[in-house]
Amino acid sequence: MAQSDGAHLIVTFFAKHRPSNALSQTNPDAFKTQYHAWHPIFLSLLSQNVDLASATRSPLQSLAPGIFQSVYAISTPFPDPSTLRHNASIAAFEVAYALEIVFDLVPSGSLLGNLRPVKLAIFDMDSTLIDEEVIDELARSIGITDAVASITARAMNGEIEFEQSLRERLALLKGVKAEVWEDLKSVVTIAKGAKELVGYLKRRGVIAVVVSGGFAPMANWLKAQLGLDYAFANHLLVSPPNQSFPYPHLSGGLDPDHPIVVPEYKRQVLESLAKEHSIPLSETFVVGDGSNDLLMLGAAGLGIAWRAKERVQREAPQRLNGTTLSDLIYVLGGRAEGQEP
Repeated sequence: MAQSDGAHLIVTFFAKHRPSNALSQTNPDAFKTQYHAWHPIFLSLLSQNVDLASATRSPLQSLAPGIFQSVYAISTPFPDPSTLRHNASIAAFEVAYALEIVFDLVPSGSLLGNLRPVKLAIFDMDSTLIDEEVIDELARSIGITDAVASITARAMNGEIEFEQSLRERLALLKGVKAEVWEDLKSVVTIAKGAKELVGYLKRRGVIAVVVSGGFAPMANWLKAQLGLDYAFANHLLVSPPNQSFPYPHLSGGLDPDHPIVVPEYKRQVLESLAKEHSIPLSETFVVGDGSNDLLMLGAAGLGIAWRAKERVQREAPQRLNGTTLSDLIYVLGGRAEGQEP
């Protein structure tokens, strides 16, 4: 973003535990009362990092019970939204008032009403668009869940390199029936709010993509289920029947004719699709939960770790831990279906 231009700092506040909070949707004004009680404290903290003296704040937007958004028109020097998110005083404020705050920065003149500009959205698959880790479900089908799941957990927390962990887990899965994907389709659960979020993005004309360190058969299935535009994932080799496995089965290896979806490849997909469609990175939106998503989260205009692993929570530019992906609609300035501006 050119430092000579103005910018809008978009701050979205999420009250934690909204569904079980006594101040429920039957009393939405109570949330707003709380907002006015703690917002001066937040402004004091923000002013230590952002020049608010010359800033203009738009009227408070109450997007839903317990969800508020403020937009500040600011001039240089621009804050780094990730630095704001990781600021110790702001983090302590979030804990004290049971909030999660998402910070975003866009060039002046790019907001369309309340809508954050976004033309390309990229999602991780496992534990993001779907609830499960597919490789763990493959392991479950042959009774080696614990062995594979322990490697998965270490990989998603960044304790071992993703490619190494993938090869170790696949070696354990040698012999799984090649037709297992059809069985998994009845097991896998599309994450709550995923259809609503993708539907919202598509109505805005956004290119929507899944980039997964999982496997192509499930990524392509999910692409069809959600109406995504692209799917990228790992391709596995299938071996013909033999004496040990008298049926077509997974060989335990990756197809060398296709790239391995490692963290660098995920970022490359983001950058290449943006370039192909002439989309500035500032107008890209990325969501993921694992350490292999950190590079693409950091390269996006807005990267949010969703219900992420511990390391990712610490390192991601932004994070949110709601119960439904449709919460992300509000971060983009939207509303629930039927209430969009």
